[in-house]
Amino acid sequence: MKKKLLLLLLFFSIISASFANNFTTPGTGVKWSLDDLVVNSGGDVTGSGNLFLVNDTITISVNDTLSITTDATLQFFTATYLAVNGVLIIDPPTGVLFTAQNTATRYLGMRMDFSNGSILRKLTFEYANSLRIFDCSPVIDQCIFRLNSPLTSFGNGAISLTRSKALITNSQFVNNQRAAITGGANINNAPRIDNCLFQANNSLNGNVPQINMGPTGADTMFILNSQILDGPIMGGGIGFLPIGTVNAVVTGNIIKNNRYGIVFNGGSNINSLISYNVIEGNNIQNDPNLGGSGINFTGGSTAGAQNSIVTGNVIKDNLWGITIQGRTRPNLGNLLNADTSDNGKNRFINNNNATTPHTDLYNNTIDPISAQGNFWNTTTQAEIEDKIFHQPDNAALGLVDYADFTLPIGLVNLTANKVAENVVLQWQTATEGNSDRFEVEKSRDGNIFQKTGTVAAAGNSSSYRNYSFTDLFAATGTGTLFYRLKMIDKDNSFTYSPVVSVKVTTGNVLSKVYPAVINSASQLVIEINSSINQPAIIQFFSADGKLIATTRKALAKGFNRLTDISKAELPKGVILMRISTIDETRSFSIIQQ
Repeated sequence: MKKKLLLLLLFFSIISASFANNFTTPGTGVKWSLDDLVVNSGGDVTGSGNLFLVNDTITISVNDTLSITTDATLQFFTATYLAVNGVLIIDPPTGVLFTAQNTATRYLGMRMDFSNGSILRKLTFEYANSLRIFDCSPVIDQCIFRLNSPLTSFGNGAISLTRSKALITNSQFVNNQRAAITGGANINNAPRIDNCLFQANNSLNGNVPQINMGPTGADTMFILNSQILDGPIMGGGIGFLPIGTVNAVVTGNIIKNNRYGIVFNGGSNINSLISYNVIEGNNIQNDPNLGGSGINFTGGSTAGAQNSIVTGNVIKDNLWGITIQGRTRPNLGNLLNADTSDNGKNRFINNNNATTPHTDLYNNTIDPISAQGNFWNTTTQAEIEDKIFHQPDNAALGLVDYADFTLPIGLVNLTANKVAENVVLQWQTATEGNSDRFEVEKSRDGNIFQKTGTVAAAGNSSSYRNYSFTDLFAATGTGTLFYRLKMIDKDNSFTYSPVVSVKVTTGNVLSKVYPAVINSASQLVIEINSSINQPAIIQFFSADGKLIATTRKALAKGFNRLTDISKAELPKGVILMRISTIDETRSFSIIQQ
């Protein structure tokens, strides 16, 4: 019996040892690949081709680099993680997936320490606990963070920051169980977040926003051109609750359908610019006693505690427009100083709740508030007064100065229609004041928008003006396209139009090939909307029909933009292109100079 017991103990010790190697690269300045880890890790990384199993924690030492530049899937064993003390480069043609071997038990994720040279591009990071970033500022671009959890002490957000100024661009954060990006309440972080999608994070329904930050220190945090959408009942959009100094710029975002939009909680430690955002429909809890503000300023014990400027925003359909508590005294519009960056230009539209109906602005402080140069969805002063709760409603409160209320561009009748292979946008303005141009923005998912054209505006007009824009060859793909106008004044202030959509389903997948004339310095671009993951075969023929070259590309479902297409072997003159997918085959002509 003792002999059997010893054998069993030996067996389990061998099994445990096989998952306790915690392989660490030697730190000799070597660039490692996944195949190198398979060969050298003693079983901690296994697999080949595009599929690898990570069976124990792997550490990339200082001076070493792990480079993943081919499409690959890494499946991590429970309670393991990737520790990056050196450099991690992820930059594949299509994508790298970090996921769990068992999605029920998950894995810890990744920890990066002092890893400033790291670049994460086209990484999908799922079923982990967190990406922890300490004392470094990696580039995170075109990544997807989804379905991550806070169920261990490893990290509390999909990305958890500690003394980081990470650059986070063109990425998506969807259905993570806690905040998408978080920083400690007393730890300085100043990431730059640009053109990202945050949707339905905090799925465990805790009392946290989708972006949950503390102080920034002497640096400035930027949240730009992003969309923060569809939080749970208890989830907010953006929150700053610092023990320390905050310098923050929140500009050009859509913050919609959360419990609240933005909250700044603090006193003289808060310095913020909140400009040209659309803050709409943040009312999902539907309890005005617990939330529902488009923007909430709270805290401070002395007058004018916060240095916050609010300008150019659309604040619409929230339970409250802006609520002010404590002694924060934000600047909502000041036309009396030489500075034009605080000239109001906010639009308050239909912010309403049952407790205090039609409250675009609630000044629940003893301080006066400057809110000059804004538009209150009416030009009648008595109606504006009804939308603001302040001293006339309660003598103990401060007075709101809403002088010089303005009327912005009066946009009417924005439409988008499919015409042959094109999409034609048409719109009309009833009034214009100091307008400069319209930038047409397009999206294939209704979330991430990109500029696709510009139309000059009239400037000043009190009569109806008609405009149109044609998006060439946009209607040759499949699915639905979404459009909006960025309406820009001569001082570069702007507002957004409502979003319109057009179905362009034609049975075709090919969207666009350009330019028609190429040379050694130009780049050939092929845009394809694919209904499924599939290959595309690109063939080049001479004018007399002789096959010159063939290229194979992998298409992901949705929009693909192919640019790495070699032209070196193409002769000068007319070239015929044939692009074949499962869905269709189409031919085009180009000219090689």
